[in-house]
Amino acid sequence: MGSQHDALYRAICAEPDEDTPRLAFADLVEEEGDALRAAFIREQVALARVAEYDPLAVAARQSNPDAFHGWAMAHTLPPVPGGYGWHKFAFRRGLPWMAGVSSLAAFVAGGESVFDAAPIQALSVDPRDRPDLSALAAWPHLARIRRLEFAHGWFGPDAVAALGDSPHAANLVELALEHDSVTAAGLEALAESAAFPRLEALELRSNAVPPALIVDALAAARRPGALGRLSLADNALGEADAGHLFALPVVHGLRALDLSDNKRLGVAGAQALAASGALRGLRVLRVAKTLPGVPGVEALAGAGGIGGLRVLDLSENRLGPVAVKLIAESGAARGLKVLNLARNPVGDLGAAAIANARAFSGLLELDLGGAEVGDRGAVALAESPHLGNLLRLNLTGTQGPRLGRAARDALVERFGRRVSV
Repeated sequence: MGSQHDALYRAICAEPDEDTPRLAFADLVEEEGDALRAAFIREQVALARVAEYDPLAVAARQSNPDAFHGWAMAHTLPPVPGGYGWHKFAFRRGLPWMAGVSSLAAFVAGGESVFDAAPIQALSVDPRDRPDLSALAAWPHLARIRRLEFAHGWFGPDAVAALGDSPHAANLVELALEHDSVTAAGLEALAESAAFPRLEALELRSNAVPPALIVDALAAARRPGALGRLSLADNALGEADAGHLFALPVVHGLRALDLSDNKRLGVAGAQALAASGALRGLRVLRVAKTLPGVPGVEALAGAGGIGGLRVLDLSENRLGPVAVKLIAESGAARGLKVLNLARNPVGDLGAAAIANARAFSGLLELDLGGAEVGDRGAVALAESPHLGNLLRLNLTGTQGPRLGRAARDALVERFGRRVSV
């Protein structure tokens, strides 16, 4: 590598929030003969500037999904010393962004060299490590970190408070505590900590904490702060928890809410969400595998609150044509850009309801994978006067009937490479 290459890479590592040196680096690697890497950097920089429902992001999901995770760029990962590595990595804005930490103690002792190897701003700690959060909280280089991921740590209030109140955690804006990484008291300590009002994203997935205690812990956050994205997926939340949860101030300040894989929410949970007013500020709602039923969908579609939604994920909810028609005929659905109905028994009648819905004229992405759509439904979609803006239509999946040649040809003629069958 030449001196200009090294100098630009060092500039990126020194100022990881800046895009200008990254784009200059893309120009340089293209001059050096690596056009694919240059294109990847430029595309990730562009994608980082838009929402997931922006046409640029939707088109990339259809034509080049690797633009988001960068697995094809694994060969560009630089060598790193012990204590951390690339067992779990992620790219953002074209270059490595997250490193996996196999030993937090070793990393804190000398891991600052990772910031010279790559513009790292996120750490994913190996769950087998049993990490000491107080040591991480005292580490001055924590100030460089924007995202932390933990699993199976079972952190209590003292450990979480040490991290949340650390003077070095001022730039921490994303936190994932998944798979039994936190106790109920630890989660409450987080909500009361200095870091919580600064968090922009919080992921609490699959934690073996009674759902009522999760809700009580989040209630300790008196104000929403900066929190815009919250995931409570797979936490056994039920209808008894819904009313309290959806009334919390922290929920009413959200732009994206993921409640997926909480089957006990059911009809009553969907109705409580619709009645709470929490939908009004949301742009993204994921309620896959929550089993809202027709009454729950009717409440959501009729509340008017989904009028602000741009992404609605209702996949794997056993929803048939009746529920689909309720959404299709809702005037509040006009703002939707991304609709996921995958692995529901939508069938031909449901597909026809979508095809005939003027409310879906602005839809950019429609996922009907495994939704039991046959030839009649596929042809209805192909002939729809309202789906001309679709950039991604997914009809793949082994569940349900196989499409005949005529139906496939009609889809390809209408949507070209924008359809997957």
